[in-house]
Amino acid sequence: MKLSIKIAMASLLVLGSSQVQASEVDLDVTDIITQNVTSYINQATAELEQSISQNLSFDAQAALEQLVNQAQEQADVTTQSTMAVTTQVKAK
Repeated sequence: MKLSIKIAMASLLVLGSSQVQASEVDLDVTDIITQNVTSYINQATAELEQSISQNLSFDAQAALEQLVNQAQEQADVTTQSTMAVTTQVKAK
């Protein structure tokens, strides 16, 4: 009876240690996957930030150029109108 208890205990110890090793392997695989996913997310985030930054910069520059052009056109129209009125006043 004592012998069978010792054998059972030894079997449980072996089984337990193999499960612990399997758990360690699972944890290693989980760590590797976590690191890869984290690396991918960081890289994708950096690329997205750079792309958004470039697009916003380009859009802001285009909007600013459009506003400057509109202001310049408005100033030209105002100048022409003022010159026409001045010419008419001088002619009278």
